[in-house]
Amino acid sequence: MLGCTRGIYSISARNQGPRPFMYKQIDNATNMPTNSAVLGLLLSAFWLVYFYGANLTKPWFGFFCFDPSELPIVTIYALYIPIFVVFMKKEADLSVFKRYVMPSLAIFGSLFMMFAACFSHGMAVVAYLVIFGVIMLGGAFFSREREF
Repeated sequence: MLGCTRGIYSISARNQGPRPFMYKQIDNATNMPTNSAVLGLLLSAFWLVYFYGANLTKPWFGFFCFDPSELPIVTIYALYIPIFVVFMKKEADLSVFKRYVMPSLAIFGSLFMMFAACFSHGMAVVAYLVIFGVIMLGGAFFSREREF
């Protein structure tokens, strides 16, 4: 359920995550969620430092150096597969071509992209998946509803 603060809908209003009340506060002068913007800026700066240290200089992070602009996109291809499978199960009113052939080709394309990433990046995929798993576990920890 989305909450409404002065007519602006905010995802953080669902009371999920660490201290959501702090990030959904709207500044009176700017009518913007300032704390959320600062957190976004810090996370972007962290990602920029990681990109620089992993790709543009001598690697700073050892085993955990991977291309953060390419490998996360491959994760999205993996997430497409269940979407296509559910599409094939539920869209009974479509023709056979649109219901089965096209989603099957899309699944094969997604699998090809995942294979190509593993083939071209090797162990960097494992390093990425470790970091991805840690972040997802952290998100699962904070995903439960809280009342404040």
